Amino acid sequence: MNPDELYIERAIELAKKGIGKTFPNPNVGAVIVSEGKIVGEGYHRKKGEPHAEVEAINDAGVKARGATIYLNLEPCCHYGATPPCTDRIIEAGIKRVVFSIYDPDSRVRGKGAQILRENRIEVKTGVKAWEAFQLNLPFIHKCETNRTLIILKVALTLDGRITLDTGGWFTSKESRGYVHYLRALSDAVAIGIGTVKTDSPVLDRRFFERELPAPVRVVFDSNLDFPPDSLWFKDGKRVMIYCAENADKHSMTLLKKAGAEVIALPENNGGIDLGRWVDDIGERGVSSVLIEGGARIATSFLKEGLVDRMVLFFAPRISGKNGLSWFQDEVEPDWIKHGGLKSSHVSLSGNDIMAVYDSLVVKGYFERLARD
Repeated sequence: MNPDELYIERAIELAKKGIGKTFPNPNVGAVIVSEGKIVGEGYHRKKGEPHAEVEAINDAGVKARGATIYLNLEPCCHYGATPPCTDRIIEAGIKRVVFSIYDPDSRVRGKGAQILRENRIEVKTGVKAWEAFQLNLPFIHKCETNRTLIILKVALTLDGRITLDTGGWFTSKESRGYVHYLRALSDAVAIGIGTVKTDSPVLDRRFFERELPAPVRVVFDSNLDFPPDSLWFKDGKRVMIYCAENADKHSMTLLKKAGAEVIALPENNGGIDLGRWVDDIGERGVSSVLIEGGARIATSFLKEGLVDRMVLFFAPRISGKNGLSWFQDEVEPDWIKHGGLKSSHVSLSGNDIMAVYDSLVVKGYFERLARD
């Protein structure tokens, strides 16, 4: 690994410290290097606080002059809650800027790099671009489409089943940790009422960072069978329940009194209209959702072509004929037939295999933001 890659990797590590705290801003880390030594570091801690570049420059002090700053995202060049970071970089006397990907925000989009070059600062891009892209996919997607990012997660056996006769978890602790990382990156986690009844999930982020509050909890519950005495209503975190328009009005009243947002939507193909759901949840300020529902929900989202990223965890187990298939339609799904989702990467996750698929739209973001 060359020095540029090494220091960008450190910047990404720093950026991860802000996960779950910076919304709607991106996660950014910064490292300043002078004469082969790190002289300053910083990361964006939360919205309204100094950006990573400013934190690192303040940490480096006079040692920033003539140095190189490493970032996982292009420096901003506009006024928002804080002044432009390009101004601080120029004022600090930094002579070289290395970053991973361009900022998709329409107020930046290459303008930051252009300003730096106009001020005789060397700029290098595309270092560790894929890793940086993963870290800020929800932010990137929102900037590019103004639509909620939908990530589907499925844990399954080698024979394509999502249940074992023995019950319980069958994926590795590393895979469970990565799922909680995905939860931390996402505003909300969505499941079906069947999963609520079967597993009574907590839906927190404890395997990633115990101190992070739970994400927004979303439930698909056409008939409003959700229990109004659920522990979910005890921690004050937002709970959204989506039902059919003909759902029981008394149950709706009880759930609203308990603290839930109950939203009725039209039906489609025997369930809630998921296209309308994506629009509605975006209008309610949720920019990214991790879908952790069962086979019916996974099937419905894939058939409707609403998945932007799919993450599959294959555990080294065989369920057999008694296990539940993860995809409930014998007809070949459109995402295979027409290439709606394409493989992005495959890696080990403990003893499991993790396979990630992205929509062609998401792949297009990366191609645009990673090139100079």
